[in-house]
Amino acid sequence: MNDRMNQAIAAAVVVFLIAAAWYVGLMHGRTEIENTPTPPSENQSTSTPSATNTTNNSQTTPSVAATGNESVTVVDQPAGSSVLVASVSVPQMGWVAVRDNNGHVLGAARVEAGTHASVVVPLLRVTESGGRYQVLLYTDDGDREYDLHKDSLLMRADASVVGAMFSAQ
Repeated sequence: MNDRMNQAIAAAVVVFLIAAAWYVGLMHGRTEIENTPTPPSENQSTSTPSATNTTNNSQTTPSVAATGNESVTVVDQPAGSSVLVASVSVPQMGWVAVRDNNGHVLGAARVEAGTHASVVVPLLRVTESGGRYQVLLYTDDGDREYDLHKDSLLMRADASVVGAMFSAQ
């Protein structure tokens, strides 16, 4: 019985350590969303200069000035394991990322230069009904892999992000 008790305790410790490592990894990729006003209409959000403001934490996510040719449009949609972005325009290859109100990036999809319709962003964690989410544009650092700490968040001259808000229903 003593060996079984020791094995059970060891298994519990391993599970705890794995959960703790997962939580630390989740918190490591965290950024903050500030000043997220209501989108222009109840069911559609576009990237207008006042649509979404966020203060960039330069220690976690680098930023780069937008050229003015970038835009993203998203509509409110059912909660799920992916987000449908209505349209994306970027002058160079980059990323469309979905972020929750806690600043966690839930998923990203690569987009080539140009204008794209119906871009599907697969998520690592599902959106929840009633939740508000943000779609953001990033430029790639050249490795063609999304990295929150290396790829640059597109920012306008007024310090607002190139992004749009939506609600999951």
